[in-house]
Amino acid sequence: MKKFLISFLFLLTANLLYSQSLVVTGDAIVYGDSSDFQVESHLQVMNNSNNTVIVYCQKNEILMDTIGTSDLPQPTNPTSNFCWGGTCYPSTTIFSTKADTILPGEKNNEFVGDYQPWGHSTIAQVEYCFYLNSDPNDRACFIVTYDATSTVSDVKEVVYSEEIGSFYPNPTNEYTSLFYNVKGISLLQITDILGNVVKNIQMEGNGEKTIYVGDLHKGVYFGNLVKNGEIIKTKKLIINK
Repeated sequence: MKKFLISFLFLLTANLLYSQSLVVTGDAIVYGDSSDFQVESHLQVMNNSNNTVIVYCQKNEILMDTIGTSDLPQPTNPTSNFCWGGTCYPSTTIFSTKADTILPGEKNNEFVGDYQPWGHSTIAQVEYCFYLNSDPNDRACFIVTYDATSTVSDVKEVVYSEEIGSFYPNPTNEYTSLFYNVKGISLLQITDILGNVVKNIQMEGNGEKTIYVGDLHKGVYFGNLVKNGEIIKTKKLIINK
C-alpha cells in the first residue's frame, strides 16, 4: 500500500510538472546588423488547454555582453525590450504589467522581442517566459539568441532571400522601413488586428521602402506581402504613440 501511494504521488507530481497550458514556438536564432536599428524576434504563444487564460510575460537576459569592436562612436551598451499585451516596455522592465487573453486552442502572435546592439558586434541571449495569471507556475519559456554580428550587406542578402524583411524601427510612431526583393509587381497591405486594410503599398524589384504610419492609431498591425491575390509573407508592426 505504501509503495502504491508513493508511486501515485510521483505520477501526480510528474503530471503537475509537465501539464503546461501554454506552448511557445518561434525562431531560436535571429540575425541582424550591428548598426543601431533593432533585431526582432516574433514568438507564437498557443493556449493548449480547454480554458480561457490570461497570460503575462517575463524577460530574463541570459547574455548581454559586447563581444566585438565597432568603429561607430556609440557609448551605449546593448539593450533589449519586448512588447506584450498591447504594450511595449523599456529595457529595464522584466515583468509585463499588461496581459493577453488567449482562448482555448488559440494562437497568439502579438509578442515582439527587440534587441538593440547600438553599433556593437554582439551576440545576446534572452529568455521569454509566458505564465498564467491564475497560476504563475504554469508557464512556458523560450530562449532567443540574437546574432548582431553581420554586416548591412549580409542582412540585405538574408532579407532578399525572404522577399521582405522585418519593419524597423518597430515599434514606431511616424515612419518605418523594410527591405524587399520581389519578382514582378507585388502589394504590401498594412492591416489592423481585425484584418481591415489601412494602407496599400506597391512594390517592384528590390530595395528599401519607407512607409509613413503617423496617421494610424496606436496598436498592432500586420504587413502582408500579397502576390496573385495570395498572402505569402506576414510581418508584424507595432505603432506606439
